[in-house]
Amino acid sequence: MALTLPNDFDTTEVDTLILRGVVGLYAVVAIGLFYSLVISHNLVAVAQLLLIGAVWTYFARIFVKNLEGVRGTIRADGVVVEEGRLYGISLPRPCGTFAIRQFETVRVECVSRPIMAQGGPHERVYLAGKAGTPNVLVARSAPEAGRAFGRELATAVGLPYLEQSVPY
Repeated sequence: MALTLPNDFDTTEVDTLILRGVVGLYAVVAIGLFYSLVISHNLVAVAQLLLIGAVWTYFARIFVKNLEGVRGTIRADGVVVEEGRLYGISLPRPCGTFAIRQFETVRVECVSRPIMAQGGPHERVYLAGKAGTPNVLVARSAPEAGRAFGRELATAVGLPYLEQSVPY
């Protein structure tokens, strides 16, 4: 099956799941703070929950900074990337319209199986931006499917195809 343009893409599923977990832990901490302050009057628990919230904020910033899923549409002449939002909050993602000439290649990253962790090998397909243009993640897939999609995409938009092995 050949790729047809325009092609809509959405690579936010994993990011949304992670961000919901981040927000969920903040909700648990907030409920714990409310209970500790109003009901049990336990100031030690309040201090511990504030510490947990501070540490979680540190890790949440790292998570959010490294998430790269976006939504958009690939056209023959360019890519339209929608603004990333979760619960009405704007996420730090590239957004806007980028001409195909602003990208240097269609890059497929073949990611190996993680060691001592859940998950398996997978592939990520990017439109790799030239200087000043962000890389745009356009697909996440099972092994081989990403390479096939990447080749079709490269042909459809007239960009070179590049394949890279990436350790987990």
